[in-house]
Amino acid sequence: INECTTGAHNCHSQASCTNTDGSFTCTCNTGYIIVTCLYTDINECTTGAHNCHSQASCTNTDGSFTCACNTGYIQGQQLRSCVYTDINECADGSHNCHSEATCTNTPGSFTCACNSGYAGDVYTCTDNDECADGTHNCSPEGFCTNTLGSFTCACDSGYAGDGVTCTDIDECMTGIHNCSSKAFCTNTDGSFACTCNSGYRGDGMSCAGKDVPLACTCL
Repeated sequence: INECTTGAHNCHSQASCTNTDGSFTCTCNTGYIIVTCLYTDINECTTGAHNCHSQASCTNTDGSFTCACNTGYIQGQQLRSCVYTDINECADGSHNCHSEATCTNTPGSFTCACNSGYAGDVYTCTDNDECADGTHNCSPEGFCTNTLGSFTCACDSGYAGDGVTCTDIDECMTGIHNCSSKAFCTNTDGSFACTCNSGYRGDGMSCAGKDVPLACTCL
């Protein structure tokens, strides 16, 4: 009697039956082993018996396993192979970095970093107000104006320079003061002062002799 063809054998569903003289034998299918007389699936993923690529993940199935390439890699032409060429998310635009962040490609992934002048969690970058937080390098004799991602410096009135370095303008030496011709000019930091000459009186911008009435405006 051929127990294999008549179905009179008791081989496991994942085993093959071989007829012998007066009996039969059972052999586990590929991927299965005999455990306490029961046929149990071999987990190739945990035993390391799989042949998935180093950049692929293994998933156990009944009697076998499947391989799936990791994020950032693509399936190769051969079975269970992953192309070593990394997907450049920064180049193909599949990253999710903020518009004010810089994307850097890494093997299988990417990183984001907020651009200079911006701060945040790389997925949301906001402008740093360098003027408010004091991280600017404007001169103490200048003023800071915040801009998107940066700032500008300009010298205060009475000073000259690029805003980072400001030097006092000597209005008395350059002749840009408005002191009276009968007064002398004294330079000060960022400004100047006018003082009427001896024998004259006034505010320095308008000086008259002590015996001459100062001009006035009558209402």
